[in-house]
Amino acid sequence: MNYGEILSDDKLDQIRELVVSRGKRVPLQHLLKTIDFAGVSLICDPRALIPRQETEQLVEILTQTISPSFDGNIMDLGTGSGAIIIALCHLLPNARGFGLERCPKALSLAKENITQCKLDGRIELLGFDWHEGELPNIKVDLMVSNPPYLDQHEWVSAEEEVKLHDPYDALVSENKGTSDFLRVIELASKKLKSGGILALEFGNNHADIAFAAMAGEFKVKIWRDYSQRRRFSVAIKL
Repeated sequence: MNYGEILSDDKLDQIRELVVSRGKRVPLQHLLKTIDFAGVSLICDPRALIPRQETEQLVEILTQTISPSFDGNIMDLGTGSGAIIIALCHLLPNARGFGLERCPKALSLAKENITQCKLDGRIELLGFDWHEGELPNIKVDLMVSNPPYLDQHEWVSAEEEVKLHDPYDALVSENKGTSDFLRVIELASKKLKSGGILALEFGNNHADIAFAAMAGEFKVKIWRDYSQRRRFSVAIKL
């Protein structure tokens, strides 16, 4: 942006290398090694899924739904880079967070991001695979998750930036993309007490399936994303 600046050869070589990498479909966020997400700056690299704009909207919906004075425990299932739990604890200064994740590489990135955002004292990370066990014995007031929800066909047709650089297991779920978010709903049904909140992101065609899975145990509201797709649910345990 500094049009009058004469760049050194070293700087020009750096720029050329970045341009070549971008031409090979390396995501811009990986080249910059950072991403702004819901008011916080995060380290971004191949250890975890690149946080999406849609997921920022889930954070926005929650902060519109919950009082700024909220002082309960938030559990983020499949925390990845830590984006959701970090953003929520940043925006809700009295909350305490727990990020659960099965991938050691993602946990290491989340730890770096928590430290960078100066939230070490308020967010705890735990290794957890929701396919293999029940949730830790922690009181939870708000449970949130952006689980894998693409089916195999959607993954195959995705852009190269996604297929080559985002972790497959963070994107693709069995049974037409429904297995993981249905498991999260099952865990939340057992864990949350009356009045507890479950917030989910899911795929384009999953809203009715998610609603049906929660009906009877939760009061459910479905929210649309900026493209008017039914993308999110916020549900209160009855």
